Amino acid sequence: MYRRLPWWILVTWAVLVAAAVPLLLWGLQTGVRYAYDRTNYVFASTASVSGDLVTVASVNAGRVAAIRTTTGAKVREGDSLAEIEMAAPVRTTSGGTSVLAFLGSTDQQVATTAPVDGVVASVMVTEGSAVTAGQSIVRLIDPKHLRVTAYVSEANVAYVRSGQEAEVYLTALDRTLRGVVQAVAPATSGAFATPAASGADAKPPSPVFPVFVRIDLSDYPQLLGSTAEVRIRVR
Repeated sequence: MYRRLPWWILVTWAVLVAAAVPLLLWGLQTGVRYAYDRTNYVFASTASVSGDLVTVASVNAGRVAAIRTTTGAKVREGDSLAEIEMAAPVRTTSGGTSVLAFLGSTDQQVATTAPVDGVVASVMVTEGSAVTAGQSIVRLIDPKHLRVTAYVSEANVAYVRSGQEAEVYLTALDRTLRGVVQAVAPATSGAFATPAASGADAKPPSPVFPVFVRIDLSDYPQLLGSTAEVRIRVR
């Protein structure tokens, strides 16, 4: 004859089974997801928002009469960024040389304008300072040319191609945006890679490859230089 187990043992087993089943299902789901991601995606935990700065220079030598913008301001193509006053002749020496001076007249001022729509990254002069022709006045960020540069390991770069879809997690926004791989650049010196071991037998860091991901950041020009994480769908 079988002895009936005490009720508390049955209850204990029921509780353990009820707790174990969700954990097992969660572990199975996590394992399947991990295997799927590693098979279909290449990951780059080191990435940043990069882009080209547009330097706006003074056409004429003179003095900065006024600065019309500030760092972080949005500007449109043709907007005045600064007014450069040119010196005017006030008299002539006995030797026939013109003596120049700044008269504070608006007639002698020339506007330095924005060549593109963008955001002011930095103002490189102050009001009243002297400038030469070709000297940098303002640097702009062109939001249309922002991109994400992801650093992919040597072991994974062979799977990356232009046109592949990418998911970019932007730390500053706590958001994931979709992008497209533009290009894969030649390998860097390995500054972003980590050696596999330390000590006498340590190998030099493996090279990493900058991968440029096109992403629409026209609404977030202030993200230049911010960090990101990227995963690229390769299958």
